Amino acid sequence: MKSKKTNIKFRIPEHLHGKMLLDLERSHPFAFERVGFLFAKTVNLSSGVTLIIATDYQPVNDEDYIEDYSVGAKINSTAIRKSMQATFDQSCGCFHVHLHNHSGKPYPSSTDEKSLPAVVKSFENIAPKHANGFLILSKNAFYSSIKIEASDNLLEADLISVVGKPFILQYSNKSTGKDLMFDRQSFLGANSQFLFENIRVGIIGYGGGGSHIGQQLAHIGVKNITIFDDDKIEITNLNRLVGGVYTDVKKAILKTSIAKRVITKIFPKSNLTLVENKWQRAVEELQNCDIVFGCVDSYTERQQLESECRRFLIPLIDIGMDVYNSGGYFMSGQIILSMPGSSCMSCYGFLTEEKLAKEAAKYGNTGGRPQVVWPNGVLASSAVGVFVDLVTGWTKSKEGVYLSYDGNGGKVTDHVRKQFTADKCEHFLIKNAGKPLYVKI
Repeated sequence: MKSKKTNIKFRIPEHLHGKMLLDLERSHPFAFERVGFLFAKTVNLSSGVTLIIATDYQPVNDEDYIEDYSVGAKINSTAIRKSMQATFDQSCGCFHVHLHNHSGKPYPSSTDEKSLPAVVKSFENIAPKHANGFLILSKNAFYSSIKIEASDNLLEADLISVVGKPFILQYSNKSTGKDLMFDRQSFLGANSQFLFENIRVGIIGYGGGGSHIGQQLAHIGVKNITIFDDDKIEITNLNRLVGGVYTDVKKAILKTSIAKRVITKIFPKSNLTLVENKWQRAVEELQNCDIVFGCVDSYTERQQLESECRRFLIPLIDIGMDVYNSGGYFMSGQIILSMPGSSCMSCYGFLTEEKLAKEAAKYGNTGGRPQVVWPNGVLASSAVGVFVDLVTGWTKSKEGVYLSYDGNGGKVTDHVRKQFTADKCEHFLIKNAGKPLYVKI
């Protein structure tokens, strides 16, 4: 029934995953199990990667089950019709979902294999341009069977990620070799090195904090890194760009070339994608990343980057620092985790209309911001720690991240605004994820 196909990434927001489990675990008056429908939008990248972005979940009402004890659950035509109507209304694909209530990867029963491909075909007739299929959930894993436009067969996702804190990452590839280089970080979990070798990480901006992040990702064994920077090194970069040397300035070396030199010397197995352009001109490379570090200077750029990451269910770890004069010099900075479905930079009050308007008024004459190496190092190290916790879950923390850096006192603490911010975002709704739709007015 299935053939192997690479490059399918299925992203599910944590709150939708939780919603599915809560619904499917409920008992029913006569059905042995429950069924639901997960709606998802599909984005096909020119590199051959298919992104499937889950946006909504629809339970099946109790009255739409048919009493048939020969199968775990049987639903009527009304339930199918409702799911097909929602698929049409939302311009998306649909996945039949049910639960095998155990831990570890689930597998389809003989009944599933006989009956579900026909259900998938009915969804395909409604939404042929989107991926459709069925998902079987367990308590902590998935079985996927997916029909995409480019294939005649039902395929398995190469990566299913539950985008939350921490991630759940399920790769179809299971093999990884033991590397003594990482022996002393085994406390991060038995599977941590496999995850670091398979997850794709983006770094936007390599001039200051980004160069610290690239170096540290290499040290912990992150293999697949995409770096976005269109600048060449200048003499004013030498006070903070890790790996940059004076002869690079004389040769006007690209910052991405310095990144490659530093990272591959530390971790020769690195698989680097160097984007010698602004990320806005290489959006598909960004969309293919599983987590992104934002090391940009302006509020406007942060707003644009956060919007793009939210649309494609990509966590963004933002860092930034500044020095200001108020009767003396004061150094401050922040690390913010912008997690799809949770608080964004506007929710936290970091991005405001006032800040954006003030910055826009200075457009073209903003000048260079003070930057030095040690606060960039502090902020970058803290951000890498956030990343490691997202991937491995080693601290067991579920809290959001908004850290404040006092450079004068040398302290990193929770920002005071964090305790007053609800962990729910109204600025970026999950239902609006995927490529934007333009409607003629």
